[in-house]
Amino acid sequence: MRLLRGRRSMTFNAMSLITATVATNALGLVFWTVAARLGSPGIVGHAAAAIAALTLLATISQLNLTNVFLRLLPTAGRLGKRLIARGYVAVVALSLAVGAVYVFSGLGHKVVQGGLVAQAAFVAAVPLLAVFALQDSVLTALRRAPWVAAENISFATCKLALLPAALLLPIGGGIVISWIAPAAIAVLVVSALLFRRLLQGLEHTEGTLPGRRRLMSFVAGEYVTAVWATATTQLMPLIVVWRLGPTQVAYFTLPWLISMGIGLLLWNVASAFVVELASPHEHSEALLRRTLILWAGVVAAALVACVIAAGPLLSLAGGAYAANGTELLRLIGCSAPFSALVALYCTLMWIDRRVWLLAAFQAACGVALLTGTLVLLPHLGLVAVGWANLGVQAVAAAVTAPLISRRLRTGLLVEAR
Repeated sequence: MRLLRGRRSMTFNAMSLITATVATNALGLVFWTVAARLGSPGIVGHAAAAIAALTLLATISQLNLTNVFLRLLPTAGRLGKRLIARGYVAVVALSLAVGAVYVFSGLGHKVVQGGLVAQAAFVAAVPLLAVFALQDSVLTALRRAPWVAAENISFATCKLALLPAALLLPIGGGIVISWIAPAAIAVLVVSALLFRRLLQGLEHTEGTLPGRRRLMSFVAGEYVTAVWATATTQLMPLIVVWRLGPTQVAYFTLPWLISMGIGLLLWNVASAFVVELASPHEHSEALLRRTLILWAGVVAAALVACVIAAGPLLSLAGGAYAANGTELLRLIGCSAPFSALVALYCTLMWIDRRVWLLAAFQAACGVALLTGTLVLLPHLGLVAVGWANLGVQAVAAAVTAPLISRRLRTGLLVEAR
């Protein structure tokens, strides 16, 4: 019965996260499709670059506490409230500092256009997006994945509803405004529910956290990993706008959004697996088998959506989007099986708390992808990103496959406690 409950709980939470990701990305595709219909490619490209910059800065400022919370909160008990509160304060302070440096140092002069009000608004948006992302990991770690689905679907729906009106604003930046405003509301609502209701129930629950030195090393390793992983994905639109211009970024955005969605789906399953593994049981292999089945489903769906339906999917945004992005999307789909194998390796290293090895691995993959893209972009255009990504994922999968096999032959997974 305990095994059955564990498998059902993991599947339910994983499917809730997958539902949130699929619905959010589907609505995201509709969002950018509507934006493409209502705005010029230049406006859409500039907004995509601004949102990519905001997301990158917010992720850099998170200290990768998203993974720290997922790994430590399931067994933290009453100590979890203090861990979350201190994490939020640190992230908000760092976000404001990072955003200010980016805007007022001149690094963002091509992305942040406008006067002092626009610059201040950009800086204020960084901590909003950082906390917005942290909330998902907190709710997942506390086994409230359905709340994640409700929050993210509401956010995606609201930003889509605001888009037509926001594009008519005389101040400009309507696409970015329609993205940030719902995130601000979600942060306020979820934070109130979290601290006033959910965490109050843990006040009398005993729990444990690593010692200060071990915790700091864990946070630092996770942070380095996140910087490389996020820089790889979020720097890509900035590289494209630098080498090819904002119009090409508009054509690039939808395929790259789908690529990030595939990675997030794989991570959804891994997160539910790790959280469930933290509960007392002796059936790690059964949970792993369920995880592999769910991952196989994600890969199959990615192959169908990206390889078979690439053209019709992108044509929803317009003929130019399909003409410029179809081959890129097909290459992204072809990389999905390799990405799943890499995700398994990363999950095993994460469970073993080998965060510095994971950081080095992410750094190597990130450098290879960015370098390959920079080299190929002048010769191949947008499709260079797809070829570089496929090559890096295939090589990474070939390298990690024997390591995964050897790791699994050692016996049960290390319990995530």
